[in-house]
Amino acid sequence: MRRVALVLLATSLLSVGVLAGPAGAGVDAKAKKSAKITDCKKDKNSAENIRAAFTPFFLGASSAEKLAGIADGDKLVAIIDESTAAANASGQGGSATTATYPVIVEVTCDGKTAATFKYDLALNQPRNLTTPPTKGAGLSFVGDAELVKGKWKVSGATLCDLVGANPATPTLGAKCLTALGS
Repeated sequence: MRRVALVLLATSLLSVGVLAGPAGAGVDAKAKKSAKITDCKKDKNSAENIRAAFTPFFLGASSAEKLAGIADGDKLVAIIDESTAAANASGQGGSATTATYPVIVEVTCDGKTAATFKYDLALNQPRNLTTPPTKGAGLSFVGDAELVKGKWKVSGATLCDLVGANPATPTLGAKCLTALGS
């Protein structure tokens, strides 16, 4: 009897694995297809998608991680390294447990693949948030984003403006724009 119960248990576990495998794969494939964005006006989650592109800048450990969601980010590595060092020297580096998060307030489509967005910053938030903050510190910034291969990227100029607005790095904004070729 015990042997029969073990065989039944093993058979049921295998059938669950076999049935879940293809169904799960179909869901993943469908999710990947729906993740590509082709038109700003059709993106019902534009604020969330732009926030997702911008957040790594605030949470990334390396320049490459920080610039992953920034258009032309490869041109800004030296500036971001300099900006990070200056911010850390002024005590703005945060801690291992807190971080700053962008809060996208409003998105306006400027065409099929471009958008302008208003944003705020939520300061000193727990680093391991599972739900992004919905309110910021009351700061008012404006940025640009563009669709690149179906994903939002924040413009390098937006990042330069933010770096230049930081009291610890006021001269780096112009240097940043020069690095972009703007």
